[in-house]
Amino acid sequence: MGNLLRMDLYRMTKAKSFIVCLAVSFLLALSSTPLEKLLYMIGNTIAPGEAGEFPATADLAGMIRSPLSSLMIMLALLSVVSFFYADMENGYIKNIAGQMPKKGFSILSRFLAAIPHNLVFMLACIAGNIIGTLLFKRITADGPILESIGIFLLKFLLLQSICAILLLFAASLRNKSLGIVFAVLLGLPVMGLIYLGINSGLEQLIGKDFSIIPYMPDQVLREEKPEWIRALLVSAVTTGIFLPLAIRIFDIKDVK
Repeated sequence: MGNLLRMDLYRMTKAKSFIVCLAVSFLLALSSTPLEKLLYMIGNTIAPGEAGEFPATADLAGMIRSPLSSLMIMLALLSVVSFFYADMENGYIKNIAGQMPKKGFSILSRFLAAIPHNLVFMLACIAGNIIGTLLFKRITADGPILESIGIFLLKFLLLQSICAILLLFAASLRNKSLGIVFAVLLGLPVMGLIYLGINSGLEQLIGKDFSIIPYMPDQVLREEKPEWIRALLVSAVTTGIFLPLAIRIFDIKDVK
């Protein structure tokens, strides 16, 4: 298992999709404050005084607790889908699976390899945001740094739980296209519209107001300050459902 995990980590870091998506995410974070400054300048040029003054400071705590925009989440998920499917796409999964006591170990290894993958994405985006902000603002540490680090870890767990969903589609069901579709839907704020439709159906079925939105990992991930217990339960339940299911399906299917 250890050798398999090391192989997956090496394969992931050498993948072009990982390098490109990480670089684009870093550049997006880096350009966030410069673009904000540009919009203020354009606004004051068009309507002097209407745009207000450009903020002179930025809170470090806010950067830590909100490391990823929707576009960055999508790029991270697209990268992880490409990684999950790569060994089947390149045709050597059959040789690897045949050397393991259980084929499902390869699924577990990929899920564990996604841990440093997601952590690198989140830290790179924080670093890009800090560097871009320092060009135009003074960063202060007046906010609750420890609380923000805790929220960062909660969002990391939520992102990892979403990877369990993508692992089922891309690796166990061996459908890269479906994995990409869900990566885009979960990464961008699109699933909220689908959840609203589900809510309407549930309300008609059970006869009272009910919303699944507060319990969906992609929606909780976008909250600025998610509730600790709810976020932990959502990430644990999502991972607990989709990871064993992905392992089980891969175990019973023939490797091609």
